[in-house]
Amino acid sequence: MKALETGQLEALRGDLVRWAALWGVPRMGEELRLRASTRMRRSLGSYRAARDEIALAVWLFEAPAALLEEVLCHEAAHAAVHRVHGRSVRPHGREWRGFMERAGLRARVRIPLEELPEARRVELVRAGGWVHRCPVCQATRLARTRVSRWRCRRCRERGLGGELRVERVGAALAVDA
Repeated sequence: MKALETGQLEALRGDLVRWAALWGVPRMGEELRLRASTRMRRSLGSYRAARDEIALAVWLFEAPAALLEEVLCHEAAHAAVHRVHGRSVRPHGREWRGFMERAGLRARVRIPLEELPEARRVELVRAGGWVHRCPVCQATRLARTRVSRWRCRRCRERGLGGELRVERVGAALAVDA
């Protein structure tokens, strides 16, 4: 890991300490290990309870600060849920959502493709897979496999059907992107 990334990781420690105090697990902020991962292709971050570690995709350090903060908080909330409730609760359940809301961030599991930096979107399209697009609001979701049961959450909340159009994407599409 580059020295710059190490410095950036330690700069995030203040956020961890603040959230940990807010959530009632004050020692968590100092005890959690942080690392940048060059191996993450489709996920932005992960929390591993066995290692007491949060890993963040290395490219996030070049993304908008708000995206990095959201991903770090998302993973820190997993750590807090694990410390408070153990493994008996769902990963993105009521407890996790409560921690995210107390931190003042939306409790979302996926980041819309259009919110990712342009270079990252192009890279994901090059990797291939399937793009699931809402014909009403144009929300998109990438996946390695075709998932016909997914629906657009925003449109469903408005009372619409939310059916998504699914297309195969690959290197040929990336040239036009």
